[in-house]
Amino acid sequence: MGYHWAENTDPGVPFEGFMYCETAEIAVKMMKVRHSPGEDFILEEKYPDAVVEVRSLPVPSCVRRELWLRTQNEREYRRFLIFPDTTAEIEENTAENYRNSHYREMYWKKAPYRIDIPYPKKEG
Repeated sequence: MGYHWAENTDPGVPFEGFMYCETAEIAVKMMKVRHSPGEDFILEEKYPDAVVEVRSLPVPSCVRRELWLRTQNEREYRRFLIFPDTTAEIEENTAENYRNSHYREMYWKKAPYRIDIPYPKKEG
């Protein structure tokens, strides 16, 4: 996805590491669970302790926080943005060329509101 990886070396802080590039820095916590939580679930209700851990990371507010969730039968992670008061599953991020396998394309094509976030273009 174009990021560099910096592993967390402090075992007292519960996250795996940082992803960073020219325009973003992301603190990432990864979880592997046995059974799929399903298609429509609320992350804060299903895994409240993990969400609290990510929210309480000692990083500046300008650093994005993500929880990556993987079940034992899937080969990829589902990515969730963790905000101070809510969470959101990332279904598609064209800037990173990321598409969630649980992406509901027809649902989003019918969505009444759509916004494109202009990312700065890389030179060269």
